[in-house]
Amino acid sequence: MKTQLLILAAIGTLALAGCKKADAPATDAPANAPATAAAEVTPAPATDTVKAGTGVPECDQYLEKVYACISDKVPEAQRDMMKQGIEQSRSAWNGVADKTELANQCKTAMEQAKTSFGAMGCTF
Repeated sequence: MKTQLLILAAIGTLALAGCKKADAPATDAPANAPATAAAEVTPAPATDTVKAGTGVPECDQYLEKVYACISDKVPEAQRDMMKQGIEQSRSAWNGVADKTELANQCKTAMEQAKTSFGAMGCTF
């Protein structure tokens, strides 16, 4: 139980560390600039996902949504560290025997994520 709480605290810390506003894309391009220049500035949506598979729907939903948020909204320099935190949580949660308590912890983690990741523009 202490391990899960520690992991949730670590994820929260990582989420807050990722709250640094990303540099705004250049918007002062000339009006006659080709459309392809704008496409080069806009990053492609992330296609990577997390293999949730905890057996607890609340935890799987949390992992999938937070991972997607990290992939889409967190600056690239911070993504790997945050994704590692998500993977560590998933691994730890797979070892928890009391799935009812785990579901409650994941519900709490989702509520905290709504606030911390909401600051990055993520919606759950």
